[in-house]
Amino acid sequence: MVNADRVKRKLPSLLVDDCSNRHKKSWNKFMRTRSRLSNFKKHNPERFNTLTNKIIADLTELEKASQTGHDKP
Repeated sequence: MVNADRVKRKLPSLLVDDCSNRHKKSWNKFMRTRSRLSNFKKHNPERFNTLTNKIIADLTELEKASQTGHDKP
């Protein structure tokens, strides 16, 4: 089962290409993305929840497909 709270916490790091702990530029990009997501959630919570629910549904589908894929030869 996909943990929805963890997905929401990890969302900024999933949206940033670079590793955020090595370079100042990458850290700035991560913090900017986190801030933008926070503002988006504050100003448009309905849309934010809709989009995160879609992401969670896709991850759940992927998890189910990967679990059933191991059973087949």
